[in-house]
Amino acid sequence: GFMVNDRFGGVMASAKTVLMAVVVASIATVASASAYIVLRGESDFGTIRVFVKDAPEDWSHVNVTFSKVEIHQADEDNESGWHNVTMVEDTIDLIPLTNMSALLAEYEVPVGKYTQIRIYVLSAVGVMTDGTTVNFTVPSGVLKTNHPFNISSDEATSLTVDIDLSKSIVNNGDEWKFTPVL
Repeated sequence: GFMVNDRFGGVMASAKTVLMAVVVASIATVASASAYIVLRGESDFGTIRVFVKDAPEDWSHVNVTFSKVEIHQADEDNESGWHNVTMVEDTIDLIPLTNMSALLAEYEVPVGKYTQIRIYVLSAVGVMTDGTTVNFTVPSGVLKTNHPFNISSDEATSLTVDIDLSKSIVNNGDEWKFTPVL
């Protein structure tokens, strides 16, 4: 065998001793990681976070009040496949959200693949840059997306819904409408 010398010329340990220490440390690390996994267990739930963002130029505020967020689990029927996501905020001013987003809803849901999101808009009130307040009519009241996503065990999945306010706010002469466009 050979010996490993330190930089000062002293003998530190034999190669067999170093190899044995590495093997013992590796076994201890694997055993403790395995014990952590066994003790902790895998959850059948992950977290979904839904954010919203955007901001047009003619408005100083566009306060949108949301009433509900739902997601649909793949391979489930139309009734049992929908999961309500708990609202964190119900009214959000979309104007400051140009380069950032605001958390709308968050909830632990069963792991798996999801295919749809529905965000229900209750009302919208805007304040133009000249100070004029506008109460929008909200014709459909539901934002729908069909972009599949996965919820993984013990992880948070974040989705950002970018509402294009330049296309969502329409003036028909008699009334202002808020028809959300993603």
